[in-house]
Amino acid sequence: MKSILNKIGTGIIIAFWLFIGLKGCVQTVYSSKDIAVYENIIENGESTKVYIVPKNQMVIKKQYQNQYEYAVFYVRGSDATHYFGPFYNKGENLLHIRAYTDANKVWKLEMEITDKKGNLSQSTFDDIGVTFRNTLIMRENSIEFGDYEYNKLEPTEEDIVFIKQIQDK
Repeated sequence: MKSILNKIGTGIIIAFWLFIGLKGCVQTVYSSKDIAVYENIIENGESTKVYIVPKNQMVIKKQYQNQYEYAVFYVRGSDATHYFGPFYNKGENLLHIRAYTDANKVWKLEMEITDKKGNLSQSTFDDIGVTFRNTLIMRENSIEFGDYEYNKLEPTEEDIVFIKQIQDK
């Protein structure tokens, strides 16, 4: 009886490690088919919108009254490995497992600034060509990006015109 329990225990451990190891071999490359708009408004009325658009682009637009600026990012990345429940692995080994509650998808992104414009005297974005890594957590009606939560909006005609102008450049 003890021998059978040892074999069952060993089998469970082997199956668990195979699950963990093989699950990380399947990845999806980041892409978007439709325009999605998310917004965060802070106490002073400053609005930050995140536009996720096709052609692996993301636009972040900050606006406060008549002052505005935006940056266009070229985005490369893949999805984080989803094991079960809220557990995702963003890295190369098991030390990068994180818990993200209510996440539909978690993306590991590399973002490069390709353009920026605005009427501010000093930009809050880095220089064109700067590349950095970030995590995008997509939920049903919001995203978590950086240290902020953005609520999903329906794209307005103004949003679509804004994105078309940027893509036509």
